[in-house]
Amino acid sequence: MAALSRRSFVTGGVAAGALGLLGLAGCASPAPTKAADGQDAGKADEPKVASSSQGSTTQATASDKPWEVVPDPIAEADIAQTVESDVVIVGLGASGTYAATSAIENGLSVTVLERNETFNANGGSHFVFNSKPQLELDKAIDPVVAVKDFLNISSYRVDGSAVWAWANRSGEAADWFADVVEPYGLHPVLQHSDDVVIERIYPGTIIFIGGENEPTSAIDQDPYNGDLGLGFVPEIDLLAALLQHIQSKGADVRFKHTSQQLVREGDGRVSAVIATDGDGAYTKFVAKKGVVVATGSYSQDAAMLDYFCPIVSHNPVGDQVAQFNMGDGSGIKQSLWVGGVMQHNGDHPPMMFWGSTNCIKNVMVNSEGVRFIDENVGQSNFAAAQFNQTGGTMVALWNAEYASQLPAISYRADDPSWAATPEELLAKWEGLVEQGIFMKADSLDEIASAYDLPADALKKTVEDYNGYCAAGEDLEFHKDPATLHELTGPFFATKYDVPASLACMGGLHVNARSQVLTADDKPIEGLYAIGLAAGDFYANQYSTRFAGNSLGRCMTFGYLVGRQLAGLE
Repeated sequence: MAALSRRSFVTGGVAAGALGLLGLAGCASPAPTKAADGQDAGKADEPKVASSSQGSTTQATASDKPWEVVPDPIAEADIAQTVESDVVIVGLGASGTYAATSAIENGLSVTVLERNETFNANGGSHFVFNSKPQLELDKAIDPVVAVKDFLNISSYRVDGSAVWAWANRSGEAADWFADVVEPYGLHPVLQHSDDVVIERIYPGTIIFIGGENEPTSAIDQDPYNGDLGLGFVPEIDLLAALLQHIQSKGADVRFKHTSQQLVREGDGRVSAVIATDGDGAYTKFVAKKGVVVATGSYSQDAAMLDYFCPIVSHNPVGDQVAQFNMGDGSGIKQSLWVGGVMQHNGDHPPMMFWGSTNCIKNVMVNSEGVRFIDENVGQSNFAAAQFNQTGGTMVALWNAEYASQLPAISYRADDPSWAATPEELLAKWEGLVEQGIFMKADSLDEIASAYDLPADALKKTVEDYNGYCAAGEDLEFHKDPATLHELTGPFFATKYDVPASLACMGGLHVNARSQVLTADDKPIEGLYAIGLAAGDFYANQYSTRFAGNSLGRCMTFGYLVGRQLAGLE
């Protein structure tokens, strides 16, 4: 297999990779070009209400819930050929690649349909529980504490059995994949090792390194460098190795193949996928064991986004919110057409992250020039708070001394050399000033003028903050005293216009075995959904306390569904 370069796979999806390293996962620039979690099959012909020979339980109108409108079945006479295998996987993003690897390693014949010309790789941070890289550094996680925290964040409006399956099996899955890719020169390392009460990032995030996309400069990986940039997209190397592996084992990987419909006879099993190739010809792909929908989110379907994830469209900045996941929900829709339903809890949480650059956050003020948050909170919490500010904007202020006051953060917990030096940070910041992304000012008046802030309010905010620094206690938001650093000029500053939505974290109603369920909670035989196409795992908010949990879930359930289809679970 030809070497795969970072440039080959991140054009237009750069932000996803850079943010993914921060634990944003599978997922991130305002003009992306690829889905974060797989194929998201192209739309079928203009949908029409049809009698449901495929078992749909819904007859909606186009103006009501257009995604539930069932198209006419594709006629057998229009199908040019039929291909048979044990498993058909729709989508070659993270979850689809993991499922294909697990299935073929467990003795099944596998066909993979991917509408793009190659796989979709974004991010690379996987949150797993107690894999070998964690245990080797004595960073074991207590699943009881962590899972209860995860469930509390979601107000228990999720499938607790699925969350526990992730907690109980994710370390096993990660270690298994590590063995698979070891011959390709890749190995996992612990990425995040923080474990601080309240602001805790649980130390369970691993990345796979050793490929040609591994960075040579620590500054690109530092969360305080201020540059969205390319960063490191370790998933490129991991998925490239897995693709090479499954093809060497006989997997039939069909690029430029777009799924159009699932085949289900009445209330029976889903038996096949009908897809078009690059020329528009139909092929029926028969699945003797099961069909796995791994097609990602619905972020680019405006009606579905507005209905299921309203926080993204109903907010102070409206359609300015960047949508980084390019999934149009087609795989989800095709599952609905054969009788599946969406997860029961509405208001799907977005994977939301603040700002357009990395984490410069000594003092953060809103458009009124006042602080509104403990600046140490995680990315996802910051985004939620930003949405509640007038206009959805905020301005960060810091100075040159902040480069030395920041904790040195290595994006490999086992290798401190991955931490940027203060000198590297300062050089990066100065470069961003020259580019007009940051500004440098001798006075707060200059910053207030540049960002349309009330000058008097901004001055009082900084005066109060410096008083808290002197006293060693933040009387407003109770920021950790160790992170209170006096803010004096000359100042750096930058404005964050809008948060970004990397994906909508809701999907099909599934059980802990990834089986797609009907409205009365009955599994549809032969139909599975994993990754962002699967629901019942998130509510209220995607939390970066478990940095990389989306890809960690993809890996875990991709591993498990392959084993289930092979009769091992």
